[in-house]
Amino acid sequence: MTNAVCTSLNKSWVAIHECRLRAINRHKTTFNFNGTILHPANHISLRYEMFQKANGYKPWLFNTTIDACRYLKKSFNPFVIMVFNLYKEFTNFNHTCPYMGPQIVKGFYLRSNLLPLTMPTGDYLLALSWFFDAKLQFLTNIYFVFKEDL
Repeated sequence: MTNAVCTSLNKSWVAIHECRLRAINRHKTTFNFNGTILHPANHISLRYEMFQKANGYKPWLFNTTIDACRYLKKSFNPFVIMVFNLYKEFTNFNHTCPYMGPQIVKGFYLRSNLLPLTMPTGDYLLALSWFFDAKLQFLTNIYFVFKEDL
């Protein structure tokens, strides 16, 4: 991972206390996020978008929106299962809605062995848009470099 940017678009609903990367060693960087949802969020939607850098960031591979509350009740989307498995052991996002209070991701790092997809070498952006009651509340953008193992 090369950069992490988190932006609260409604500070009266979501307060972001920490959104940063920490270098562990030359090849491993961890992501830490600490935010607080100030009011109960019962209807949460999440838009995942992947961009590849090619003369600017261009849409690549997927752009999908999921009902996060429905997913947490019963996993149904194979792609979202794959993405959720990447970070579920590093977070407290492990219960059904409503969400309120501190939401934490601690020490997350990308493990390529959990990615069933092969990706070409390049710079990527994973953009997450979080909607509560169909209103955009905050954005999380994770930038990373992927190198093919040839």
